[in-house]
Amino acid sequence: MAELHLLGRIVGGSGFPQRRLFCKWGLQAGAAWRPLSGLTSGQTHVDDPQADDVTYWSHPIDVHYATKGLQGWPRLHVQVWHQDALGRCHVLGYGFCHVPSAPGPHSVRCVTWRPLAGWRERARRRWVGGGARLAQAQEEAAAGGGGAERFRLRSEAGGSVHLELGVVLRHFRRFGVRCA
Repeated sequence: MAELHLLGRIVGGSGFPQRRLFCKWGLQAGAAWRPLSGLTSGQTHVDDPQADDVTYWSHPIDVHYATKGLQGWPRLHVQVWHQDALGRCHVLGYGFCHVPSAPGPHSVRCVTWRPLAGWRERARRRWVGGGARLAQAQEEAAAGGGGAERFRLRSEAGGSVHLELGVVLRHFRRFGVRCA
């Protein structure tokens, strides 16, 4: 079997309209991929930057996969959440990026988006807190490859999540796959 070892970290986020942010993340892969070790999902701590709009998490990622085929190459999906002063949490952005297929170190920027809120939702967000978020089925479609579902939603840009990922490939040449 060919193997992929993903080492790195979620550096942080930038461009989000609020402070006190944390990130929920997960790796998704096709049926031919099996995690051998490491966590395929997690959550960072809450960071409250004081000087600028850049949030630093420095959350580690260390996952080892074995695969029988290239279909369903792993991708990382993220959700950036805001925690208010009362401890209530609401989502500020959804995003995903493919794990690089070339071995070596990579800097990856994952752009996020969120559902566009109507005037009632915006008023609720201002006075009560929270905001528009995806229903469970929509969330799974958006994160799981249902790109057509994502484009049926009215959405607005969120900020960006910055990652530093190292990719190690093993035994791919045995199966006729050349990696740059």
